[in-house]
Amino acid sequence: MDDVWEEAALGVEEARQGILTLAAGGACGLLAVVSAHTALLRALERVCDPRRAAGALTLAYASGASVLVHYGSKRLRVARAASREALHSSLDVVRHVADELKDA
Repeated sequence: MDDVWEEAALGVEEARQGILTLAAGGACGLLAVVSAHTALLRALERVCDPRRAAGALTLAYASGASVLVHYGSKRLRVARAASREALHSSLDVVRHVADELKDA
């Protein structure tokens, strides 16, 4: 029984470390994006009005977000259809096996 508890504790610790590592990676990624945004905004402000530079970036980000949301929604619909198909196939197999067992 002690081995089970030790194994469970080890699994929980591994999961905790994995979650913390993912969170730290996400924070670093976010800082990189903010840094890139700031550098891009400063570069644009050198060639045009600061309000226009901010507006151009906002438009670019909104366009990118729109495309990504559309693509993500499309992928989710495809995944949902595949899941439904797999479920229906599994149900057909179960029904077939049940019918065979009933007939046997």
